[in-house]
Amino acid sequence: MTSSIEDNQSEILSLIKTITPFNFLDDNILNDIVAQAKSAHYAKNSYIFQKGDRSKKTLFLILNGQAKALTTFINEEKVTAVRNRGDFFGVTGLLSDEPYPVSMVAAEALTCLLISQKSFLKALNSSEKFADYFTTDLASRLKDLYKIISAEQNDQPIIEKNILRQRIEDISAKNVVTCLPMDNIRDAAKKMAEARVSSVVVIALNNKPVGIITEKDLVSRVLSADNPNLEAKAHEIMTSDLVTANPNDYTYKALLLMIKHSIKHVIITDEHEILHGIITVKDLVQSQNTGALSIVKQIEYQDSYEGLAELIGEVDQLKQALINERSYASEICALISELYDRITRKVIQMAEKEMVSIGRGAPPTDYCFINMGSAGRKEQFSRSDQDNGIIFKDHLKDSLELTTDYFLTLGNVIVRELARCGFKLCKGEVMANNPCWCLPLSAWKNNVTQWVDKLDPKYIRNMTIFLDYRYVTGNEELYRDLKNYTTRLFRDSKHALLFMAEDDLKHRVPLNLFGRFITEKSGEKRKKMDLKRAVMVHLVDCLRLFALREGIKETNSFERLHRLNDRGIFKPEDAEYIEAAYESLLMFRIRNAIDNIKRGEEPDNLIDLDSLTKKEKFLLKESLLMANRLQSLTAHAFHPQKF
Repeated sequence: MTSSIEDNQSEILSLIKTITPFNFLDDNILNDIVAQAKSAHYAKNSYIFQKGDRSKKTLFLILNGQAKALTTFINEEKVTAVRNRGDFFGVTGLLSDEPYPVSMVAAEALTCLLISQKSFLKALNSSEKFADYFTTDLASRLKDLYKIISAEQNDQPIIEKNILRQRIEDISAKNVVTCLPMDNIRDAAKKMAEARVSSVVVIALNNKPVGIITEKDLVSRVLSADNPNLEAKAHEIMTSDLVTANPNDYTYKALLLMIKHSIKHVIITDEHEILHGIITVKDLVQSQNTGALSIVKQIEYQDSYEGLAELIGEVDQLKQALINERSYASEICALISELYDRITRKVIQMAEKEMVSIGRGAPPTDYCFINMGSAGRKEQFSRSDQDNGIIFKDHLKDSLELTTDYFLTLGNVIVRELARCGFKLCKGEVMANNPCWCLPLSAWKNNVTQWVDKLDPKYIRNMTIFLDYRYVTGNEELYRDLKNYTTRLFRDSKHALLFMAEDDLKHRVPLNLFGRFITEKSGEKRKKMDLKRAVMVHLVDCLRLFALREGIKETNSFERLHRLNDRGIFKPEDAEYIEAAYESLLMFRIRNAIDNIKRGEEPDNLIDLDSLTKKEKFLLKESLLMANRLQSLTAHAFHPQKF
């Protein structure tokens, strides 16, 4: 039986102030919690709730008496926990719509304070320490719910053997053919022939791999010579820049490494860098990891812009397959980004040939092509607007105009053909055919310096787009030079970081004080939320700020988070919660884009809240709460006295 607590409000308030984590809350929040709560009385041996009951979305705080948790074990109920005065229970039901995992029974006459989900969420949003107490549980719930929703939304037959979720050690070869650095090539080649394998791993005496020799190496470095020297040593022709993975990594990681580095072998090493095995393209093909590899091969053999554009449809099909396999959103983005990079590099190769064919010749000096924005962060799962640029080597002043004209023309060809492939033109013209984004290295540095010195609000969009820039192709030294300069500049410019923090914190996550979604009230966007501009931008902005302050050069939001966590910038439970929230938001965006494409519509970032199930709404709300929390952490870190 529930009742008002007006008569005992003062006494209850005194009790709750002594209970962790409620003692972290300020008096106003505590007063609100108690004022809006009710009390409930339970007779001895009566159930507060039973295992499998629907969530009451209530936190139970014991004022008097004792409660016990019961679960069924071999057809018999067993006591698994006891709760006394000042303890609370029901957190799992409070944080989700899932049924209760255990039963709670009054061990004796019991009185509980019933705290509503609305009051709890308000408290969670008001105090960092209070939120900390529940963060680990929240992150775990988010991950579990993500998996449930991912499974429920799969409209294809359930794949019993999830290909990309297999561990590398499950399909890799354990008996690796090896040789020592001083072994001669003849013996190494004989070992490969006898074992019928396409490579031999060169190991040191401590069993750590130091190189690899493949059939391709033997042909290109030995057999193609006029007088092949089969007595040369293994270390003379081996590839020493090894690409490795861990046995516990998913096969998705091996696939991504092969695509990224254009290789057919990935060496498997354990945590001590000891050789554990090897995985090859053949292993991936045999395990049905053929889709992405097939597209890579087709990209490499394309010799026309039209043929390249036609491959985009296959990439879209691969995205759908990855979703059907229940791959994580971060994995989908990483793999699709690599394929888009390959398409971009192929477009650039063709564009350079076109420049020669129209009489403009080869590039007059070294240059590199960069991606910015979501493409720069490797978070591009659909073909969003182009954000790209060209950095070219500084030239003599008397030839600068001609050099600039060449690269602007080249940039125009690249932008035009990327648009043919479905990468839309940027409305803000942040593209390589714009003189503002096609510059010699010194001019790029001057522009960045001016942004930091002037801190004009009209430059903030360009600055944030640029700061996620990433190398795609060309002279990588130009990119590294600018990256080193930019990293030092922003790391040492506290006023610039504060300026960017203030810009993000002007806009808050679309949740009100009571944890309700804030959406448009009328028009086409009624009851819809722009996940990219209203929510994810805050996670991206805040993680970028921390990364800039720490001199971290990675641009991908997950990689930034991992580096920040390694440095202890975030508590481990916070980092886990942020990652789970961002993963969930990405999943919503990817699924929404796929649904748009199925309906023959352009992908957008507007999610219709009325179309979501209760579980999905809870997952979305918890992700928004984490974004809100990250904004609070950012305010405290960059401008605590104001925010």
